[in-house]
Amino acid sequence: MKNLVQLLALAGLCLATTVGAQMPPPQPPTIAVSGHGEVTALPDLARLSLAADALDGEVKRAEAEVNRVVRRYLEVLGKSGIEARDISTTSISLQPEYTWDETARQQKLVGYRARRDILVTVRDLDRLGDAILGATEAGVNHVSPPALESSQAETLGREALARAARDAQARAQALATALGVKLGSARVVREAGQAMPPPQPYKVMAMRAEAAMDSGNQQMGLNTGEIHIAADVSVEFDLIAR
Repeated sequence: MKNLVQLLALAGLCLATTVGAQMPPPQPPTIAVSGHGEVTALPDLARLSLAADALDGEVKRAEAEVNRVVRRYLEVLGKSGIEARDISTTSISLQPEYTWDETARQQKLVGYRARRDILVTVRDLDRLGDAILGATEAGVNHVSPPALESSQAETLGREALARAARDAQARAQALATALGVKLGSARVVREAGQAMPPPQPYKVMAMRAEAAMDSGNQQMGLNTGEIHIAADVSVEFDLIAR
């Protein structure tokens, strides 16, 4: 009987030891905050998205008109100093267009619309206005607002991210101080992503009456301004009792 009691006591001790070993240590309290960082820079390049399209009853005539406009625009870009490596005109589409004939109660073929998309990278922003005005003069009939960028975007993005992390730490420290506790190490860090606001729309106006002005930027009243690169993070910090 005595041996049985000792055996049961030993088994209970082993079980308690096993359960205790499996239980994780208590976690310290935490606090979750977000941080925001932003940097500004002067853009040093622009990307233009343009397109030329034409509608005609004959496929070949529609294609020929679009190709004529694109060739003319390429000549303008070449004279403006835009290199061939910065121009893409490979996107081509052709599709029929219809209108609804109410009398016949059916669709009626209007013609065929040919379209060529043009992508241009302008590395000298002093030539941006010339590239846009040259498009309208060549007959390009779709011009989107230029996307202004910086060739140092990756470096600027990392700086914005670092500022966001410092902002999160400062916020957490302020809360910890107000609560009367110490701020511990960062337990979890999540990057919410980086953002660059889209370029603001503007009116494309070829002011040929002011031909005496040399710069296309001046003719358009085009000012590239600054670009803003922002980053956001969320961080969870440990809190330590004083």
